[in-house]
This record gives sequence, structure tokens and C-alpha cells, in this order.
Amino acid sequence: MVRVIPRHWTPYRRPRDGELVGYLAPEGELVVPLTVFGSPLAEAVAWSRAIEVLERDGLSSLSERWLLQLDGGDEIMVMILSAFPDRVEVVRADYGIYSHDSDRYTLAVPTDGRLHRD
Repeated sequence: MVRVIPRHWTPYRRPRDGELVGYLAPEGELVVPLTVFGSPLAEAVAWSRAIEVLERDGLSSLSERWLLQLDGGDEIMVMILSAFPDRVEVVRADYGIYSHDSDRYTLAVPTDGRLHRD
């Protein structure tokens, strides 16, 4: 399960406090703004626009509903419990609600595309 953030991704930290809010992944002349766990927040855009997206959505996206594609192809709604440099932990949250016995999943970072915004 070990993956590593690619070296060509540029970490973006909030200027006011140095908090990591995401990454900028080059795509030709443009960049793709990515979450702290490597999921795209927008299509490839100009550098300045990508920074705007990260500052607006980077950390707040962690509290949103996400979809996780399971091995069989089904998708379930999940919420992010925690994000670390090497993994993201999510919990099944049907209708945005979860409990102590809800299914939990751990994905390597960067995620492989199975986890995407709702």
C-alpha cells in the first residue's frame, strides 16, 4: 500500500500560517490543484487560479462528502476521518451520517482515483 507524493508535485502552504493545504501538479503549461491526499480539486488551470482553488477548497474539502469506488465497482459515500502524508482514512457515511461501527477504509496517498468528490 505504500505510495509517495510524487516529487514533481509542489506543496502549497497557506502564507499566513504555513499549513499545507494541497499540491500543485504540473500538466503542460498549467497545474492541477490537488488535495493533501492527491485528489484533484479542479481541472488544470493557470498557477494563480490553482492557488485560489487551494486556498478556498484545499482544507475545507476534507469536511465534504466523497465517493469511494469499492473493488467490485460499487460507489459508496464516505467522509474523511484523517489525512496523513502516507494515507487517508475514510468512513462510510450514507446520507452524510456515520457511527462507531460504520465501515472504515484506509487508502494510500496519493489516492488512485477511487476516491473523488461527490
